[in-house]
Amino acid sequence: MGKILIVEDDADIRELVRISLEMHGHSTVAAADGTEALRLAADEQPHLVLLDVMLPDINGFEVCRSLRRTAATSHIPIILLTARAAPTDKLTGFELGADDYITKPFDTDELLARVEVQLRHVERNLLSELTGLPGNAQIEQAIKRIVGLKNQHWAILYVDIDHFKEYNDVYGFLEGNELIKATGRVLQEATRACGVSDELDFVGHIGGDDFVVITRPERAQRLCEAIIRRFDAIAPLHYSNEDRARGYIIATDRRGNVMQVPIATVSIGVVTNRYREISNYWLVGKIAAEVKKKAKALPGSSYYVDQRR
Repeated sequence: MGKILIVEDDADIRELVRISLEMHGHSTVAAADGTEALRLAADEQPHLVLLDVMLPDINGFEVCRSLRRTAATSHIPIILLTARAAPTDKLTGFELGADDYITKPFDTDELLARVEVQLRHVERNLLSELTGLPGNAQIEQAIKRIVGLKNQHWAILYVDIDHFKEYNDVYGFLEGNELIKATGRVLQEATRACGVSDELDFVGHIGGDDFVVITRPERAQRLCEAIIRRFDAIAPLHYSNEDRARGYIIATDRRGNVMQVPIATVSIGVVTNRYREISNYWLVGKIAAEVKKKAKALPGSSYYVDQRR
């Protein structure tokens, strides 16, 4: 079941669509104009957008263009709703990145069927099953896109959880999954708190305890500090009272040696083209491995920004 953003200025149609979707188990958020739609798409990260073409402020084509141009929303399927059935209108929508097109008046059963098709595509191809964030394919696409931008500076935060393996060994994979999901929420909340709706903003889940956040270089330090502050507040809550009180868990290594493993922290390596040109996706990966290693060498939750020229 997905979260669906309904963008429709006609209150009766908006309510009809909302009721139909929620009766089939979906959750919904709604916007009556294009400006509100862009804000909700960034804040709510829906799994699909139902987008009316005729809106009172920004038309649906422009909303579609903006959603596709923005890293955080570029992967979200868009179904256009319109009373305009001309082939040129449909062609315009598809050229701007719409995934489907339904002409008003529409049959609700057909609408639901088309929604289900798009959500299956999302589930199979795009999102991390655990966190619901964009997965590897979308992360690669987002990074290749920003590397190809001319005359724009960017920063990519590579985030992972320290001591996660030992936590998983002691508490089990179900609790490990909960810590991973909580980390995903921390990244989304910190990104929003540092200012959203920038076309570069993006949060993705590589897999396991590894994440990626894309932002502007001038926001990178503030965002790292916000992530660390939030993660350090929530991580102890995933431990027992006893382990939290003493500040570590007791685990064993592969040789059976008993270890005292600290409460989980987070390490962030930052790759940016602010100080030097980075021309391809593979160079980003090479630098990322280096800066993550440096971040992990620092005590506690920490970050390291590559500033080599």
